Amino acid sequence: MSRNGFSFRIWCVFLAVLIMAGLIFTGCRPAAEKRSGEPELKGGASVTDEDGKNKLSEQEGNEMEQRGVEEGALAKGVKLQYLGHACFLIEIDGFRILTDPYSPETGYGTLDLQAELITVSHEHEDHNYTAAAPGAQVVRGLTPDALGWEDVSLSVGNLHVTGLATYHDGTAGKSRGRNTAFIFETGDLRLVHLGDLGHLLNKGDIERLRPVNILFIPVGGYYTIDAREAKQVVEQLAPAVVIPMHYKTRATRNWPIAELKLFLEGEKNVINKGAKPLTVTREELPESTEIWVMEPAKL
Repeated sequence: MSRNGFSFRIWCVFLAVLIMAGLIFTGCRPAAEKRSGEPELKGGASVTDEDGKNKLSEQEGNEMEQRGVEEGALAKGVKLQYLGHACFLIEIDGFRILTDPYSPETGYGTLDLQAELITVSHEHEDHNYTAAAPGAQVVRGLTPDALGWEDVSLSVGNLHVTGLATYHDGTAGKSRGRNTAFIFETGDLRLVHLGDLGHLLNKGDIERLRPVNILFIPVGGYYTIDAREAKQVVEQLAPAVVIPMHYKTRATRNWPIAELKLFLEGEKNVINKGAKPLTVTREELPESTEIWVMEPAKL
């Protein structure tokens, strides 16, 4: 090899070293590959259901998130307001759920509220007045003909709503039809609204519903379980808090249902919570079951 050829090779090696050094110091790096199975981060609320029923649109999901529901966030507390009969306004991180809204003919007045979601346990006018919250998404527990149950499985951010198929009577629906119990899970709280439950629970029902932190239960009888049966259901579910509903009040004084006092007879842990909204956290739940009496708010 000639001397000139050897020098040329040295210069080529030196130039290559300079180029590599320049690449390193200027921050040029190959892009890191995404690992298989690694999740992508996307904006917007998680709004899904398993079979397409009761499904919220992407736009509705985004609007709901903007109103206070953030995916993966733990609920700071659940706000409860009793509106009479089987109707409650449940607020979770700014997201409002209206359960079983009644028609004006029920006797409590006309509901006109803001809510993001309405749940309807069955299609009777004292439970399915969806005009109570215009614009809210409606989740119905029964099929349009009321002869079957919808497969309720809905998630919005940190809130998960499911349904349990039950009956409105003790004769497998032959007298009053079907009913859906709704389960609301958020953070470390689990709330169950039994709608117009008309029978004791079987083993499968109990397994689906438990554990229960807050139980909304009908106690007035005639159309639903009565006081004695309601006590048995409470024993079956062992909730931390029992909130009775669907009993005779001044608004429903002409209804053939019993007053609340029949359910409260013999009970020790009864606390009158008045008509103001309550905020409940997991830490505030009692160790032994308590009955919280909520008075209907004035509309």
